[in-house]
Amino acid sequence: MKRFLFILICGLLITSCSKNNESIEPEILQADKIIFGGVYGMCGGDCRDLYLIDDQKLYKDADNLSDEYGNWSNTSFEEELDQNQFTNTESLLRVPSTLLNQDTSDELLVQSWADVDYYIYIEKDGKTKELILDHIHPEASPEVKAYFNTFLKSYKELGGYMIDTINIERYY
Repeated sequence: MKRFLFILICGLLITSCSKNNESIEPEILQADKIIFGGVYGMCGGDCRDLYLIDDQKLYKDADNLSDEYGNWSNTSFEEELDQNQFTNTESLLRVPSTLLNQDTSDELLVQSWADVDYYIYIEKDGKTKELILDHIHPEASPEVKAYFNTFLKSYKELGGYMIDTINIERYY
């Protein structure tokens, strides 16, 4: 009986150990608010196409010229969008903890062009993260790539522009 129990325990130990940490689900946080969209460099007038989403509503930026250029996280949001648009974008509020809590290096969030960029501002319990980028580097974590794809889908459904990144790899 002891022999059988020993073999059973050894078998369980061997099969329960995994060398692959990718099977561990990343922690997902519910953000308080997300500001997302596109920002433009070297332009005159309103140089942004931004949206704000919180746990209840989705807003479009106010196109207010008095908003300070480059101070995107303090943009005015006055136009409330409909419930269907909110429902289509509310998944942006579920943010991988690695994106908010870890230093996102320039190697993973790539800004190749100086004219048009994607913008994501995350706020959770007073902690903030501001991301300005063209695309995610191929070596970024799967959860960061998945979040960026969610961002692209949401932004495109709202009529946002898409940066052509087909040949982007040649710049590395």
